[in-house]
This record gives sequence, C-alpha cells and structure tokens, in this order.
Amino acid sequence: MKLNYILIDSNPVDRLLFLQVLKNFPEITLNGEFSDCFNAKEYLNYNSVDFVIISSDLSVFNGFEFVNQLKDDIEIILLTKTPMDAIKSYEMGFIDCLLKPVSKDRLKSSIERVAQKINCLKVICEKKEHMIHFKCNFKSEKVQANNIRWVQAMGDYVKVVTKNKNYLVLSTMKSFLNKLPKNQFVRIHKSYIVNLKKVINYTTRNVNTDGKLLPLSRKQKGYFKENFINFQ
Repeated sequence: MKLNYILIDSNPVDRLLFLQVLKNFPEITLNGEFSDCFNAKEYLNYNSVDFVIISSDLSVFNGFEFVNQLKDDIEIILLTKTPMDAIKSYEMGFIDCLLKPVSKDRLKSSIERVAQKINCLKVICEKKEHMIHFKCNFKSEKVQANNIRWVQAMGDYVKVVTKNKNYLVLSTMKSFLNKLPKNQFVRIHKSYIVNLKKVINYTTRNVNTDGKLLPLSRKQKGYFKENFINFQ
C-alpha cells in the first residue's frame, strides 16, 4: 500500500534538494509541495494524507505552530537545522525529526517508521471493527462485520447481505460462520445466519432481521433465544 504525503518547506533550495532524495522512495506518493502553511492547511481541509513532511523554519508561523492548528491527527516528520527541535518533536508526538540536509539512509529509516506505525494502527482498527475478508467474483473483498445483516446458504455459495451490497462467496455456512465474531452471529436455520445487532424481534417461526422475516427452525430456536437474550 502506497502512503500519501505533502511537503512543506519555505526554502526553495532545501525543498528542491530534498525532493531529489524523495525520488528514491517509490513506495510513497507526493500529493503536493508547499512553500507556506496557509496553502498547505487549505489543502488538508479538503484532502487527506498519511503523513506530512514539514520544515520547522517557516514564514509567519513555524512547523510546530502549524501542527497545533491541524484538526486531524496526521503523522509528522519534521525537518530542521536545529538539533534541539528533536526534543520538542518527541514531546509533541511527531513520528520523527530529521536534521537538514537529510541523507537517503536516514530518510529511509523515517519512512519505514511511518509505514510501520500506520500499518499497526490499521491492524488495530480492523481488529476493533472486526473486518471480514473473503473473495467474490475473483476479487478480494472486506466488509465490516457490523454491516452484515444476514448470511444465506446458496448451494455451494453463501450470500452475504449488507445494506448497500450483496456478495456471493464460495464457502460453506459453517466455514463462513467461523469468520464472524462469536456470539454476535447465530445460525437460526440451516440456510440462515443472522447478526444479532440487526434483530428487531422474533416469533416461534421467524426472526425479524432489519425488517426482513427469516425462518427460525425448531432445532435452532433454543440456541438463538439464549444468545439473543445474553447479547442484549
């Protein structure tokens, strides 16, 4: 996955030299370069990036003041000619502080640090949201578990029903159920698995899932009721 960034440096010579070093890293994409904070801030108001490379020495206000004005948390790499800036960078939680002129090896270490942190945060986020990964129409797909309304058996496939889209996945019901968060998803029939968060109510024969009546088998009735009550 390529990471996107912008560069902010008011010194045209420093900026040009640094851009030459950045060309050695195809795994990151430069979305824009700026000589002042005003245009950079305007850009970030309407666009998102993974990280910002910014010089501490800027006109009007410095790099630290610029970061304090950002609404969103963005990883920051600070460029500086003042070694003591590293201490303040650490205190403010910047991912790194690089002393100008920046060498290729030092920048490589910094980019690796950014990539590692962003990837770790992504994994944590996915675990928290519990993303379900599967293949559909020869494409790798992922769906947040909470967005699944129900799963229906369709021969050798299962149909994963969400609010905006349905997916036909080559899988058994048992195998797909193992991908889902335990206790949140329950099999109510040989052909149906429901998301308990989407269940509105139920009768002796049906389960109202997001406004859709799905059959409740006698075999699964007791198990469903127990899980539904405990889930509440």
